[in-house]
Amino acid sequence: YVIPHDREAILKKFFVELQDREKELGIADIQVSLTTLEDVFLNIAKQAELETAAAEGRLVTLNLTSGPSVEIPPGARFVGIPGTDSAENPRGIMVEVYWEQDDTGALCISGHSPEKPIPPHVELDASSASTSRGNLFGQTGPVHGIVIDPNQIGD
Repeated sequence: YVIPHDREAILKKFFVELQDREKELGIADIQVSLTTLEDVFLNIAKQAELETAAAEGRLVTLNLTSGPSVEIPPGARFVGIPGTDSAENPRGIMVEVYWEQDDTGALCISGHSPEKPIPPHVELDASSASTSRGNLFGQTGPVHGIVIDPNQIGD
């Protein structure tokens, strides 16, 4: 958004008044930032890629440091690994996937967290878990990771 030059004084007065009334309005902090045009285009490219990948059902390969690979949708943040349930980890294991954008704005996997147990409170999609389970080791078809809603994990 561009502020017209003839309105800059009004904006300045607004921020001065806002700062003067911080306590009255319960404001703890005021921040304004500029976003570069490059950031805007990268965000548009990222959103377009996520939408296109979802529409096409496109998956990318996540190569786990422990050896196996799973197919995941671009942009998936938390992924359960099928076939990893055990007595020690009855719900299986998961990783957090780290993403970056290349020079064209395409999403690329930049790495993943260490493998960790899937927390007991996380609800897994039963259809994903049942169709993917049991084919992690020694199967010929691709293994589909179980996408976990980030809202269930927290930060």
